[in-house]
Amino acid sequence: MAEIIYEIIRSDRKSMALVVDAGAKLVVRAPLRAKVSDISDFVTKNARWIEEKQREAAKLNAKYSPVVFESGGKLPYLGETYAIQKTAVADVRILGANILVPEGYSQADAIAWLKSEAKALLKARVELFAGKMGLSYTCVRLSGAKTRWGSCGAKNSLNFAWRLIMCPLAIIDYVVVHELCHTVHKNHSRAFWASVAAILPDYKARKAWLKTNRRLMEII
Repeated sequence: MAEIIYEIIRSDRKSMALVVDAGAKLVVRAPLRAKVSDISDFVTKNARWIEEKQREAAKLNAKYSPVVFESGGKLPYLGETYAIQKTAVADVRILGANILVPEGYSQADAIAWLKSEAKALLKARVELFAGKMGLSYTCVRLSGAKTRWGSCGAKNSLNFAWRLIMCPLAIIDYVVVHELCHTVHKNHSRAFWASVAAILPDYKARKAWLKTNRRLMEII
């Protein structure tokens, strides 16, 4: 068996836990007084689980590589991945499997375009579902978050990561419904999930997609 490389992070906790991050790196979270030998044994006992999780992370890394904003680079948009083509166009447009962008476009320009698309789409989807659900909210804001897809403020302001625009519409709708339900339920109680399920009976599959594809938040 190959040697398992890992980092140990100690804190005031009672038990050990294993975390495989998006880069397939293994971190062992351990109590302050945990023996190095006990940590090593814990890792060895969970070797099969670690191998599986690192393999999954490696597949996601291959699927979602960092965006290189040059012709031939790949850019996810609404669940599809398009080949970037810098050409003589005035504005960004999609043509088949390609996304055409002005020749002078930089990555900053591309991000500004994605944010603009995200803002327009999210406002429209929030308005649509709020109407269906009979719920109200104060505003819709974009965030640069890389760990949270959305949140609901104390005064029912809805905040969404602009990177959601790279996800399929069905996934975007799940995040929208999730945060709208938080305008009524400020927790993840049974009542909250029942509210989500009433609108999206397949919400568990959509939720799982976000977890599986979390690497998408880190590529641009």
